[in-house]
Amino acid sequence: MIPEERRKNILIKLKEKEIYKIDDLARELNVSKITILRDIQLLKTQGLINRIHGGVKIAENNKSSFESRFSVRISNNFEKKAEIAKKALNFVRDGSSIFLDSSSTVFVFAQELFKQQYFEQNIITNSPAIIAEALKYPGLNLISTGGELKQDFNIFGGSWVIEFLDKINIDYAFISAAGISSEGKITTNNKDLAGILAMIFKKKPEINLLIDSTKFFKKGLLNIASINDCKRIITDSSISKTAIKNIKELFHIEIIY
Repeated sequence: MIPEERRKNILIKLKEKEIYKIDDLARELNVSKITILRDIQLLKTQGLINRIHGGVKIAENNKSSFESRFSVRISNNFEKKAEIAKKALNFVRDGSSIFLDSSSTVFVFAQELFKQQYFEQNIITNSPAIIAEALKYPGLNLISTGGELKQDFNIFGGSWVIEFLDKINIDYAFISAAGISSEGKITTNNKDLAGILAMIFKKKPEINLLIDSTKFFKKGLLNIASINDCKRIITDSSISKTAIKNIKELFHIEIIY
């Protein structure tokens, strides 16, 4: 387990139990006490947790918004997201305009993408987290959609984003979703994201849907588009043979697994 993922797992455990002994964290995460202490010091510096005698707890100013924190979303199925991100790199082309949405899966992909230093690209995003990540790479040409910042969902949303996207050229996009319904609809639970992605589909770029295997044949509140409107689906190797068979039989789309 990489350090970043381990620290996110510490936060998840504190969400569930609120207070943890240091020895218990070390045992459950299968690392040394010294390693856990380093993690705790970093999380304490970031203001996410507090030390107590013999253990740790969530920082008081972090309790109310903890469940919506982007770091927790990233940690869910992190290994699957990392696998998808590496596969998606095979479909990146330099010298073009690329849209990255505000999902946690696409954020993990953006981290890998930026390391490759495709500096001839125009990268367009409505994700505050991706913008912050891009600050580590001064050579990137990154364009923010602007809009209303909604921190709980890591998104710039509102009509300004849609108006901006309507005027800009996009060659291809990497997006994710809450699920793919049994009818082949790409779905989400977020109204702002639904409107933004609907505009992306309207512009008809080459769309890569990055979605982990747990989201197949699950339906969100809002339909965005059909998976047939995508160029390809990129998922992880845990996808069931039944899901692959159903997708290939019912829909005309390339699936990378």
